[in-house]
Amino acid sequence: MKITYKGDYALKAILDLAFQFESGKAVPLSEISQRQNIPENYLEQIMLILKRAGLITSKRGVGGGFVLLHDPAKLTLGEVIRLVEGPIEPILCGKIPHTGSCGEEATCAFREIWVKVTNAISDVVDQVTFAYIMQRTNVLNA
Repeated sequence: MKITYKGDYALKAILDLAFQFESGKAVPLSEISQRQNIPENYLEQIMLILKRAGLITSKRGVGGGFVLLHDPAKLTLGEVIRLVEGPIEPILCGKIPHTGSCGEEATCAFREIWVKVTNAISDVVDQVTFAYIMQRTNVLNA
């Protein structure tokens, strides 16, 4: 599995919005773009994906922008990564349950390794919340 710029930018945009979650303040796209060093045109596309998935909403007009709809303490990196990047598996046969692709699943010595890799990655990204990343950000920027 490789996280592309699209995935990285989506995580950074959600993190930016997470810092305003308690206040409910809408954050303009231009501010997110500037703070997170994300090209604004590309960020627009990412925000549409996040909005369609119900993670964020937008407000128009003066004081408008984007608002995170989920508590950062309950939203994990894994949820956003899967939404933007797709499955976490480094190879299709690492998926559980396996849908079958090569016909050698029962005798392939590599499959158990790919399943372990998939599980290890999932264990990490599914336990790390945006609230934790907010805390780490505050510590690193103190």
